[in-house]
Amino acid sequence: MMRICRMVPLVVALGMISLTACGGGSSGSAGGGGPAGRSVAASATAAVDSPTGARASVQCAAQVQTLRLAAISTFGDVARAGAAAMRSAHPGLTVDIVADAPDYPSLAEQIRADRAAGRGVDVAIAELDELPRLTRELGAQPLSARSLRASYDQRLLGLGTVGGRLVGIPAQVTSLALVYNQDALAQAGVDPRSLSSTDGVLAAAERIRSAGHGIQAIDLPTGQGRGQWLLAALASSRGTPIQDAAGRPALTTPAAREAAAFLAKAGGYGPQTANATDALLRFGLRRQTAMLAMSVGSLVGALEFVAGSGARGFRVGATPFPTLPGGTDHPVALGSALSVLATDRCQREMATELIVTLLSPDVVAAGARVASTIPVDTAAVGQLDAFYARYPQLRPFLGLAGALVRPPAWGGSRGAQEAAALSAQVARLLGGADPGRTLTAAQAEAEDLTK
Repeated sequence: MMRICRMVPLVVALGMISLTACGGGSSGSAGGGGPAGRSVAASATAAVDSPTGARASVQCAAQVQTLRLAAISTFGDVARAGAAAMRSAHPGLTVDIVADAPDYPSLAEQIRADRAAGRGVDVAIAELDELPRLTRELGAQPLSARSLRASYDQRLLGLGTVGGRLVGIPAQVTSLALVYNQDALAQAGVDPRSLSSTDGVLAAAERIRSAGHGIQAIDLPTGQGRGQWLLAALASSRGTPIQDAAGRPALTTPAAREAAAFLAKAGGYGPQTANATDALLRFGLRRQTAMLAMSVGSLVGALEFVAGSGARGFRVGATPFPTLPGGTDHPVALGSALSVLATDRCQREMATELIVTLLSPDVVAAGARVASTIPVDTAAVGQLDAFYARYPQLRPFLGLAGALVRPPAWGGSRGAQEAAALSAQVARLLGGADPGRTLTAAQAEAEDLTK
């Protein structure tokens, strides 16, 4: 592991933590694309119509004068970069970017208001777990994998499938990481390789506590829907998502109960943090915790933050979030996807070309450098050698693309409340609540919210 010793402004590091708030929200009913919510197995490359991706016909390129793209604010810079490239390819084309919505519900409301005012939206960027709602409420159009570049990693396409149709092309993808203080682990005699399973994490936590250095072993933040992500990631490692194939909550399965038991034990090593920024302060500035759960998309921000602690800097390592004993890596993905909302044929052709442009290797690589997301384009990975040399902690996550599974997408009139409700139940687990009773209560609450 590399030693972090460079100074970085605190505000920059914390800003990067909030940049990739792939928040674990929830939305409509689960889509198809694989059994029990899993992404469809596919190769990294597949047959495409053109190695460089789809281009609109000459007729449509001449006819379409304006494209409108709506995105949540965290995707604004990427959207503007793609729009600039699109205008370069089509002189005279106007590409309007609307990227001031803080979250998907605000984005959807904005799109509906624009439609009512006669301003259509051709492309929308929404979180992966919002794709069912985007399809149901705003009419996301079917897409073809053949329209993509040959270098796009097609193993990710199952994440954008709803009801057996591809309606969103994953653009920014992240998963859950366990970040650790390598120095604290070494002092306690912990081999970082043992952190691949929950049993190994608990054994490491016991060693850290017994070492008597006054550092809390583990912190698992639950705020902003992260608690749901923790439970989902653990249950998924045993092949049992917390949402069944019909979209119903499945929170009392043996895998969910085993996950809850781990969380309850982990919480016994000290107070757990709700806010991710507070958790980073505890880990990187005050050195109060040895292991911390966070998004891969926040990892570079965390590394830079630790760098800013100067003489108090320490070696930082990272590994995919542990699996339950006997489980395998099937991390729950979060992130965003690009969807076409245009229904006119020529607008759809130009919108598809805009998506291909937004997914160019250069744009994907630039986004990965800013947000440390898992690159969705295989050619982009080749452009990131220097980046991964600087941040080798990110390399273990490059191999996860083919194993990622969709996040829960809750239906029902109050389904949008389920991520926060379940995260609150996970916080209770971490606070010492009985695992069985807590999951039973969580199941009943989820059934009520999603009916």
